[in-house]
Amino acid sequence: MNRNQGPATAGKHPDSESGINRREMVWRLMLAGGAGFALPGIAEGHPIAKHLAHHTTVAEARGMAEKANWTPAFLDQHQSKTLEVLAERIIPGSSNAQVNRFIDLLLSVDTQDAQKKFLASLSAFEAESIKRFSQPYKDIGDNQQNEILTIASTAKPGEAVEGKIQPMTMRDHFENIKSWVAGAYYSSEIGMKELGWTGDVFFTSFPGCQDSSDHHS
Repeated sequence: MNRNQGPATAGKHPDSESGINRREMVWRLMLAGGAGFALPGIAEGHPIAKHLAHHTTVAEARGMAEKANWTPAFLDQHQSKTLEVLAERIIPGSSNAQVNRFIDLLLSVDTQDAQKKFLASLSAFEAESIKRFSQPYKDIGDNQQNEILTIASTAKPGEAVEGKIQPMTMRDHFENIKSWVAGAYYSSEIGMKELGWTGDVFFTSFPGCQDSSDHHS
């Protein structure tokens, strides 16, 4: 992303308190996705897009994620920590944006199919870490974590075969997790500010911003 180029504005809204404009902005961006405009890094048809299109859901999940006594609603503690570490590797700043908490809350109300697919993807990274380094992903070193991410992000994606359900590859698992992380991050206040949101202005374009290429691709 080229932060030296200013985004095109779509209009100002006077009430910028309590993150209301940010939630409305996320909602408008997701509704505009069909016209080729959406938050970066989210695969077409990914479950998180459905959640982000409902700004009430986003607001409620954000509020719950920010509570001091928050505990995972869907993931267990180990899975939540693994997701936190993995998300930080994919998009630095995800921990501060409480990406793992937000994703957990969305998963808790998602379909069983989406839940199973997410757990399978998270488990794939854990299994790869155990196989290569004999430790859980959250416990290995930074370079080792990046090594697994590089392997996953450059692996061959699975090929769709009509009438058959094909097993997911590491690339597929990476793309699934990445979409969850990107959606959670770029719909947060931190992520929206990275895209150029000022608190009272909506944008129609973000010049120089190509997907999440500033982060792990």
